[in-house]
Amino acid sequence: MKKSFKLIVILLALTMQAIPVCADDDNEGSPLELYSSRTPKVGDNIGPRRAPANPTPLYMDIFLNLTDRTIELYDSEGSIIAYHIYNVYDVEVCSGIISFVGNEQAVISLASLPAGIYYLDIIQNGITYEGEFALDE
Repeated sequence: MKKSFKLIVILLALTMQAIPVCADDDNEGSPLELYSSRTPKVGDNIGPRRAPANPTPLYMDIFLNLTDRTIELYDSEGSIIAYHIYNVYDVEVCSGIISFVGNEQAVISLASLPAGIYYLDIIQNGITYEGEFALDE
């Protein structure tokens, strides 16, 4: 009986960790998830033959706000990042550099972009993180 009770408690604890917590925050947007890019090509040169070691994850909160047509970035580490936004034809439609030194929030305006699917690349400490988002009319 004690073993089955312990097993139930452990399973309940693991299940509770897997359930996402919905927090009430001020952000009206949906979170954007970015993944590190593992392309072996660097510019036009072929890069290393082996895949790179696991890079440090991107410690930044990124939200797509469709009502304001913006991407909201939050970083408390004081990073400096470069960003590029591409359309489905791999044409760069927006880019820039953002410094979070002394500032924890930045906004990228998407007001001039038509409806469609876009790709966001963020470069931080030489590592490129990629994500996809869609804009509606």
